[in-house]
Amino acid sequence: MKLRTKGLSTFTTIAALAIVAVLTAGIVYFAVSSTSQTTQTSTTTITSTVIQSTTTTATRTYKMALVLGGDETDAGWSAVAIQASNVIHEKYGWSVDISRDVAFPDQARVLTDYAQRGYDLIWTHGGQFIGDTFTVANNFNNTFFAQVPGPANFAPPNVVSLGPSFQVTGFYKAGVLAGKMTKTNSLGMVFGQWFDYLSMEGYAFIAGVHSSNPNAKVYVRVVGTWGDPSLGFQIASSLIQTKNVDIIVQIADATGRGVITAAQQYNATVIGTVGDQAVLAPYNTLTSVMMNTTGYMETVVKHVMAGDFKQALGGKVINVNIGYLAPFHNYDSKVPQSVKDLLVATEQGMQNGSIAVPQTVTQDPPPDP
Repeated sequence: MKLRTKGLSTFTTIAALAIVAVLTAGIVYFAVSSTSQTTQTSTTTITSTVIQSTTTTATRTYKMALVLGGDETDAGWSAVAIQASNVIHEKYGWSVDISRDVAFPDQARVLTDYAQRGYDLIWTHGGQFIGDTFTVANNFNNTFFAQVPGPANFAPPNVVSLGPSFQVTGFYKAGVLAGKMTKTNSLGMVFGQWFDYLSMEGYAFIAGVHSSNPNAKVYVRVVGTWGDPSLGFQIASSLIQTKNVDIIVQIADATGRGVITAAQQYNATVIGTVGDQAVLAPYNTLTSVMMNTTGYMETVVKHVMAGDFKQALGGKVINVNIGYLAPFHNYDSKVPQSVKDLLVATEQGMQNGSIAVPQTVTQDPPPDP
């Protein structure tokens, strides 16, 4: 089966998705316990776009492969990675190859193909790639890999792994906000799957909710796939109708599009993830928990070009705080000044250490309250 088609349509599409990176952070190494994971996907289609570089860097053209479980239509996880790779192409002159909608059974084959063809950096974007990324990396010691995110305590010597706590502060603040804004004291979270980093995000949100509203309940659902909007719609609709949920967080990529549609249909409020998803539902999106993917990708790329990837990054788990809240947009006038002040105080508390955001990992999501 032919896996790749060439063209520039990817970046024409994604240009409309403006992601504002407002945080910069230092790099800190850390290690905590990690649990095993099982990955599944309902998609089987693989598409790819190659963006050929017209310039060279340091007398050579570098090549990066971006491997995704979804595509830019999620306006979130996959979309911001595609946008970041566009920056790498335009700013540093790299040739970029993007493989979208890579199903779990196809992961090892796709990664091996890129490694065999001499790509300098293979960027796997999603927790479902961890096992295959590490296995393939061990077979191609001269190829560099970036696993986003990875487990908390291990990476092969030619892999840099983003630590799973990269968005916990953003989700804690989103929880503080949701706890103050809910009118029913019933909140929901819909995940595509349940990995360590998603567990951390879920419990950080719940802790934030309870810090501002101890009476609020949070219902967590795991769909089991990142690519089924219809299932996302069904699960979100059930939460809204049977649990009286009035604010719902989606962390589900393309599946989350169905969550957003349900919020629109039933006049609920949604909190997006990774990208500013107000573009998808401007009158139902309170905020989104953003991720500065571009800044992190640039850091990795610079080490590849400097020739010190293995010394600086290889085999390391890197904990960077790249999570923050998007603007309130149409909700700005609805969020009381007292709540905005509380969010500022919360940020200050996290920075000075008076507020400790939990980094909780469980094998299964929490039961209903």
